[in-house]
Amino acid sequence: MNRLVFTSFCICLLGGSVFAQPDTTHPSFSIQERVRDIYNSSRDCVVRVKATRKDSTEDKTNRVLKMGSGFFVSKDGHILTTGLLRNADQIWIEHDNAFFLAQLIGHDSLCNVSMLKVMDTEKEFPFLSVSDRAEEVGPGSVLVGLTCALEFKVAPTFGLFQSEEISFGTSLFPTKMIRSSVPLGPGEIGAPLFDLHGRFVGIAHAALTDLGSSFILPADACLRIRDGLLLSGQVDYGWFGVTVSRKLNEQHAFDIIVEGTVDGSPASKSSLKKGDCIKKIGSVEVQDRGDLAHAAFFAKPGTVVPFLVHRDDKSVSVPIKVEKRSIVMKEEESQIAEVDGAVPGDESENPSSENNP
Repeated sequence: MNRLVFTSFCICLLGGSVFAQPDTTHPSFSIQERVRDIYNSSRDCVVRVKATRKDSTEDKTNRVLKMGSGFFVSKDGHILTTGLLRNADQIWIEHDNAFFLAQLIGHDSLCNVSMLKVMDTEKEFPFLSVSDRAEEVGPGSVLVGLTCALEFKVAPTFGLFQSEEISFGTSLFPTKMIRSSVPLGPGEIGAPLFDLHGRFVGIAHAALTDLGSSFILPADACLRIRDGLLLSGQVDYGWFGVTVSRKLNEQHAFDIIVEGTVDGSPASKSSLKKGDCIKKIGSVEVQDRGDLAHAAFFAKPGTVVPFLVHRDDKSVSVPIKVEKRSIVMKEEESQIAEVDGAVPGDESENPSSENNP
């Protein structure tokens, strides 16, 4: 039997399929192993979050049920999640085939992030380490998510870090968000994302279902929120109180120009002038209005932040003492071009019958 005939004979025996050993040197094999490693090492930190609320009308009572993902951030059972049902009358988590009642410790309305804590248990839980994001993680990096879709088990998903964005449509984000190709469906918002080294990258914040992608709140923002909610149940953000406009420059790009300041604001007490071109706030390069929101997000009240501006063909540093920003703003203030923040994400709720859990 010659070699050609022998090969054909083998194919017939295998039902028309040729099986080969995997090439363990191929990059795709390495990614597969890393995804498995991340799943095996971190899946026990991920939980399904459920919350219910009774909504009553004159002739009917419905129970609203909302599900999402979350993850432990302490051994004592503290959990971070996003998009929690507002005004819930009962919250619980599902973890390791068990159910635990949870209480709301604090909620950050700016980023729509909540902290929960397991009630009435002395059990210690595995948890994720939340820290500043790794500098080398950027566009093109592979991201791995561990989610609780619907009623399914914790499972991995993955995609690419695509870009950093500060706005969506006409709405500014509170800080720069990671746009990714990680697809997210019902129950997966609030899940943790990792890089291929297993380092925490951020929390799933919103799904872009038409694009098969998502927005992720980065790790450094999660760290700021976690610390604030743990310490006091709220996060104190900075406020500058400067209004700006865009002006086309000679390079056909936009400069961010000071239009004025809010009365009584930190900016009004500084030497900032109308017509100043803002180039940098602290370590944040300013190229659009969203960069001001991003700078204010990480500016801590009581600290002094330098504004580097271009004035009369000179670079001038203007120190501004940051004050605490009020999340609940007056209607006229919310119309200001630079509000040091963004409108929180919308909530989607699923009404269910009265006898559902």
